[in-house]
Amino acid sequence: MKIFQFTFKLLGQALAVLILLQSCSIYRSQNISLDQAAETSRKVRVKSQGEKITLKRIEISGDAVYGYARENSSASKKLQDFGIIGRESGNFYRFNLENLKIDAIQAKNYTTSTLATIGLAAVAAFVVIAILAAGSSAVGPGFY
Repeated sequence: MKIFQFTFKLLGQALAVLILLQSCSIYRSQNISLDQAAETSRKVRVKSQGEKITLKRIEISGDAVYGYARENSSASKKLQDFGIIGRESGNFYRFNLENLKIDAIQAKNYTTSTLATIGLAAVAAFVVIAILAAGSSAVGPGFY
């Protein structure tokens, strides 16, 4: 019975690790312009004053530049710390980025992010299966 308790405990810990490893985001190393970021309408990371701010997308409307983030996200809180107040716009808050000194903008690399997430999950699953297989082979006949 102790073997089963150990196995279930180990399996629970392995599943917790798998959940923690899900959905990693990898950003491209080269910087892009505001216009390119607005054209892609995809997730970007903005570096400003030593802080990294992840925005859902950037939009240019006339002379104004807007960044979109969820209401209580870390990006929203960092922008509010910089004194930039957002307005509700659908499911997101829209922040006017005109007063933000932007040092760099990096686009999310969706292909690499997906491959890394799948790769990490596959490696973790392999380790769990190997541990379970090693644990079950240690139990010989007549061991109850």
